[in-house]
Amino acid sequence: MKHVIALSLTTLLASTGLATAQDSGLSTAQSAQANPAGGFVVYFALDKSTLNAEARSVIAQAAQEFQRSGSARISVRGHTDTSGSSGYNQALSERREQAVANELMALGVPQAAITGEALGETDPAVPTGDGVPEAGNRRVDIAIEQPPAPVAEMAPAPTPAPVTEPAPQPVREKQMPKWIFSVGPYYGYNLEDEAGHDSQLGGLNFAVDVPVTPWLSAGVEQAGFYHFDTPNDGFGGRSVASLDFTFGDDAFRGHAGGNFGYLYGSGFDDDFVAGPEVGFAAGRFIGKLAYDIPFNRDLDEGIINTTFGVRF
Repeated sequence: MKHVIALSLTTLLASTGLATAQDSGLSTAQSAQANPAGGFVVYFALDKSTLNAEARSVIAQAAQEFQRSGSARISVRGHTDTSGSSGYNQALSERREQAVANELMALGVPQAAITGEALGETDPAVPTGDGVPEAGNRRVDIAIEQPPAPVAEMAPAPTPAPVTEPAPQPVREKQMPKWIFSVGPYYGYNLEDEAGHDSQLGGLNFAVDVPVTPWLSAGVEQAGFYHFDTPNDGFGGRSVASLDFTFGDDAFRGHAGGNFGYLYGSGFDDDFVAGPEVGFAAGRFIGKLAYDIPFNRDLDEGIINTTFGVRF
């Protein structure tokens, strides 16, 4: 019976990892919208610089307004959120700015009338910390310079104000990604102790996760537990490293990946372990479910590991 339980759990974890990895690739460009103040804003999906139909519609509105108003200039400013490195975000904002400028030229706006600027993550519309995916910051702002108001007859012409180019934005040094620390209770169900019995583990788990990209993270975990329901009760530990694919947003972020490490303590034939893991982070809470397969056992003689904790 335990062989069936373990094999079913392994199949479930593998299929869950595949489904979440597929879901993470379904994002499309965010909506684009006209700004009531006279400008236009085009939004992009995470790590994307392509235009969808709604984005092209708003760019077309901007081109029509440029032609209707008789303006001489139209500015295009590219932005990103703070996820990823500052250098990568600078290049991504340049691609977004160029995509919008190319579409404007295709709609008849002269290239000489377009001024472009890429600001990377330095000018967020929604202030956030570093490493935070925020849809409101993945955008391109389009602003149309308004023509001067007509001057009353016989009135002296005003002295034109000098045109000053915007000062270049400072480029921030690359910052290290945030370390996310979590702690919570740990429970494990062991399908094969050193005496050939099922047994249980209970204790505390500590974890540190580091975002590598907006969709990939690495981490380490250390669990300390008491091994009971076995002829050789006693203390033990589980030390593993993980590599996970992530998906979702700040409200709910899931992950699927794998662990590799070492299992040791009373009631075990100490050895290396490896296996799949799935989990989630919602607000300050995290949950993880993993299946460790010791190298000195068969696939259906592993340990089912669960933890639920608080992250900082």
